[in-house]
Amino acid sequence: MSLDDRFLPIVRGIELLLAEKRSLIAVGPQLKIVHRFWVPGTLCLPGEEILGVCWIHRGRELPLRLSLSSRILIDYLARCRLPQTAAQIEAGILVDTFYLRHGSNGKAGSQIRMIKKRAVKVFVQRVRVAFRLAFLQAGVRLDPRSILVSQATDTNVTTYRLKVRAEWSHV
Repeated sequence: MSLDDRFLPIVRGIELLLAEKRSLIAVGPQLKIVHRFWVPGTLCLPGEEILGVCWIHRGRELPLRLSLSSRILIDYLARCRLPQTAAQIEAGILVDTFYLRHGSNGKAGSQIRMIKKRAVKVFVQRVRVAFRLAFLQAGVRLDPRSILVSQATDTNVTTYRLKVRAEWSHV
């Protein structure tokens, strides 16, 4: 066995890690958004509750530590895909019956959280902290600002975009 052959598994491992990081940066991490109070035979409908959000990394589900408002923000941005201003986020959540009737299929009734445009920046920061904690737990060096992206427009209004691959699970 030559010296080069002994290091081949290490080189392949490093190449795999670099490819994984490039993929995370290019398309974002994979999130699993879990809804409960689901009506069997339907897709996402008003009345369901966003129970949790998990980052899927190497086959493991790492729950993000998020408040209900932060879970709603992630669910909304994962559905919308296009960059949105705080005012657009507030308006979108205010008119969407999914969020207006959030959790109403459960015994406790609706769990409505209105996200005001002046609070969007705070929730964005909280979501980034949750991502940072999950990345640290997994030993991944990734900047949460590359996942929940903020960009200034030509009029200096900030837009927000969630750069992830999302899947929804119903329980």
